[in-house]
Amino acid sequence: MEYEIFNIFKHYTLETICIAFCAFLLTYIIKYPIKKKTKSLEENKRKMLNIIIMFVPFIVSLLSSIIYYGITKKQWISLLVLDSAVSSWVLSLSIYAIVSRLCLVIKGIKSGKIKVDENIIKENVNYLKSAIKTLNKENEKAEKTLKSIAQKLTQLTQLRKILCENQKDFEIDKINEVNTEIEDLQKNKTNTEENIKTNNERILNYKDKLYKKS
Repeated sequence: MEYEIFNIFKHYTLETICIAFCAFLLTYIIKYPIKKKTKSLEENKRKMLNIIIMFVPFIVSLLSSIIYYGITKKQWISLLVLDSAVSSWVLSLSIYAIVSRLCLVIKGIKSGKIKVDENIIKENVNYLKSAIKTLNKENEKAEKTLKSIAQKLTQLTQLRKILCENQKDFEIDKINEVNTEIEDLQKNKTNTEENIKTNNERILNYKDKLYKKS
């Protein structure tokens, strides 16, 4: 889910995102005290006021776009400015909606009105345990592979020494072949060790999450 949220920003330029955040912050700052003071108003009046407030980010986005592109590109009024203003406005509303929902959820959890589903926790715990078990099995296989590689390297190193010392039966092609095999085994060894290291890091991460959930 978090990746989907971050993907939203891929479709906008850095300027648009900055303007959108400015519009969001200003809207939030303006709306917060107004909501406190208008709690006693009728529901219809409060809804109308909220609709009006939603135009604040558009005004901020428009003015910010005019100022930015006017100063940097000498385009005070153009399609570029209008496109930037509309894009920033839409993005700021999305950011506002996400933050508002997060605030409601956090507030609900703190007040006890929203409770975490125990079944979801159990599913997550089972998934983490299964992932740790799978990674441990992968590491066991990798460790066996490393032992096999080590034995093979020892044999090839000894063979290369014999070939080099035995001048009568000296074969340069055979030595090159052995050297190539040793290099391939060394690469395989390095990759296997890296995989074990990565798996261990993932296991520690999963165990940390499992500890927190427990």
